[in-house]
Amino acid sequence: MRLPKRRRVALYAAAAILAAAVSFAPTSYALMMPGSAVDLRDVVSVVGRAWPPQHFFLTDVTLQTRATPIMLLAAVLPGTRVLHSDEVLSRDETPPQFEGRMRHAMDESQAIAAFVAERAAHLPVPMPRARVTVYSILPDSHARGVLQPGDVIRMVEGRAVRSTFDIANVLFKHKPGSAVRVTYVRDRGAHVVSISTIDIKGKTRLGVLLVPQFERPKLPVAVRYRPFNVSGSSGGLMFALAIYRTLRDAPPLPLERIAGTGTISYDGTVGPIEGATQKLIAARRAQAQLFFVPRENYAEIARTPGITVVAVHTFDDALRAMRVVGRTGHPMAPPHV
Repeated sequence: MRLPKRRRVALYAAAAILAAAVSFAPTSYALMMPGSAVDLRDVVSVVGRAWPPQHFFLTDVTLQTRATPIMLLAAVLPGTRVLHSDEVLSRDETPPQFEGRMRHAMDESQAIAAFVAERAAHLPVPMPRARVTVYSILPDSHARGVLQPGDVIRMVEGRAVRSTFDIANVLFKHKPGSAVRVTYVRDRGAHVVSISTIDIKGKTRLGVLLVPQFERPKLPVAVRYRPFNVSGSSGGLMFALAIYRTLRDAPPLPLERIAGTGTISYDGTVGPIEGATQKLIAARRAQAQLFFVPRENYAEIARTPGITVVAVHTFDDALRAMRVVGRTGHPMAPPHV
């Protein structure tokens, strides 16, 4: 039976509205795509010092934490990775809370980067006060009933903890299910416990949400950061390199465009990151000639043509590579990983 024209039009309109609503409704999937390569000349200034002739780039990913069906069509683009939203957001975490956590991580990485760079330049920088406290504990964490919100984590496996990066660097070396020794302080008393790790999104974790608390380092040479549209902690290495090169007034390098990624700790350790492939694509789009990457991520991008990839584990590794570039025009071979 053929419906009246008016009813057919109404049905078509309803179907179109439904299709549009579904197309733009958030899903349980996330997209990680190549982001931008940010020239740090536009972000960082070292008071009283001229910027070196090189361009140092911080690289980023574009992340849609709850992609719509329309957005998911981008999965066919080079370097795009589809994830479940739970692989990006912590449990019960909303996208705005995630963004707030990433902004705080950026603030922490900038403070540590300036400290590391000025210490490496042999400037007298006192160690700032910093600590990591427990914010909450996931239901399936073995830390439940052991740690409490407000506990201060002082050491993990004998390594002093001053930033969340210190804990991540230690756990990266352990398999999920293995036990680690944790020293924490509660009510001014220190306690040492053994906590079994768990698997979260394929990574070894304690199942504890942590909050870094830190003061800005008292820098002999002031460093200023201008706001820009990137968050997270993976720019620490490149911030530190750019600041150091500005402070040292080093000879020009034969390479003009240097990019990279990696967290950085107060002791100069460079830690692993997410999205190495996507960040390398951003670096190539910016015509970078050299790309620094944490050694834990090196295998993921080692054979990328058209750009030299150098694995580093510490800030000193990166400085040594820069010195070799200055002498020979080529970076040293990456360390064994």
